[in-house]
Amino acid sequence: MSWHETPVERARRTRERAEELGRAADRTTDPEHRQRLREKALRLLREDPAADSRPS
Repeated sequence: MSWHETPVERARRTRERAEELGRAADRTTDPEHRQRLREKALRLLREDPAADSRPS
């Protein structure tokens, strides 16, 4: 992580990564892989509380 990165930028990138993982989970045909991708996305959001709150 860059020391220039603000918490808002980090939250935005974390949300984007979680959304990418969710889309990848939707595309995969292997149920176990789908579950692992979804768990990873949820874990990302839990680890970064700022990513849970979307700006209005």
